[in-house]
Amino acid sequence: MSGKLNFVKSTLKDGVTPQTLYIDKGAAGAIAGDLKERGSKRVLFISNKTIFDYRSVENVINKYNEAGLRTFKYQRRNIVADTRDIDAALSTYKEYNCDTIVVIGNRYDIAVAKMVAVCNTNPDKATSYEGIGNIKYDIKTLVAIEVDNTPAASMPECSFYDHESGRWYTCFSQIMLPHIVVIDSDMMMRNNSDMASFSALNALCVAIEAYLSPWAANYPDYKADAAVAIYKVFGRLNNLMADKVDGYLQTKVATGGFYAGLSTTRLGFGYTYFIMHHMQLKYNCDYGAGMGRILVGVLRELMEFYAEDIAELARSQHFCTTSLDTVSAAQSFIESVGDIYKKNMPDYQVPMMTPEDCQKIAEDTRRSLAEFGYLPRITTDRLVNILRTL
Repeated sequence: MSGKLNFVKSTLKDGVTPQTLYIDKGAAGAIAGDLKERGSKRVLFISNKTIFDYRSVENVINKYNEAGLRTFKYQRRNIVADTRDIDAALSTYKEYNCDTIVVIGNRYDIAVAKMVAVCNTNPDKATSYEGIGNIKYDIKTLVAIEVDNTPAASMPECSFYDHESGRWYTCFSQIMLPHIVVIDSDMMMRNNSDMASFSALNALCVAIEAYLSPWAANYPDYKADAAVAIYKVFGRLNNLMADKVDGYLQTKVATGGFYAGLSTTRLGFGYTYFIMHHMQLKYNCDYGAGMGRILVGVLRELMEFYAEDIAELARSQHFCTTSLDTVSAAQSFIESVGDIYKKNMPDYQVPMMTPEDCQKIAEDTRRSLAEFGYLPRITTDRLVNILRTL
């Protein structure tokens, strides 16, 4: 991970892209008129086969056609976000002279759409923008319609796999943020509980680390976004997993995912994110699935620095009484985090890591945090201990 700027300087340079959020049943199709007002004429829909087969998605595309927009489709072919899909979707976008991208899908679909938008207005291939603040030119209209609880639509981050080099790349920039995000219960996934769990747990972890960010005191509004995300996901995920077709719960948890991503636009990412990032580079494991176990270990290590903040979370989320002492309240919150991950991802297996792998991942994590603008407080040896106890 490399770049000329750290994350703080990058956000000051690029600013934060204003996003319009629509939260309503039927909003995915209703925004066609708004897009026409923005000047959209030719729209490329990006998604995967499962989602394109939904009747609700077909109905949305028909509404765009009825509104006078020309619509085209690109169906993602690879399991994860991949440069082969980025290149092919970009070719489709240019072939049909499109001016707008509407992505309907999970974080992999959103990642492909972000990089298509970036590569359309910037001169180099996707892998050239790895690191922080390396995207120069603004993107054209990009809309993200969510189908699960991912924070990806509001995160200034994008990870994708490059088939030629055989490794993952990650870009950080405010420029790639979608202009419009839609949370529509008609579009939410109802047949993939693993994806719902993965994405919600990812959002929860991102929000907790944003809340504890060393920059949180400088950006209280974004710390408040993180608190809202934690409340919406933590308080409702277990109920949603028990009743996956409840549109109200789907909307609330998905909104929590949006707020989690929004909090990172100023507060960035923490230890758990970067540990998982380097584990993905090594083992191709999914972000959301493993973050809970790592987060519990990280929170325990951060107790000496952030006990008051963790206790504040416990009290505000009603995991303990307001009269409980700071250390006990913080421990109560950490135990609750562990419990919700165990309940919703009981079968997840952490990759087998050698001592050498643990050491390298720990060193790479501290290096990434330093490049990101953090002063890492957890030593390499303590990070190794977290990894060995997963």
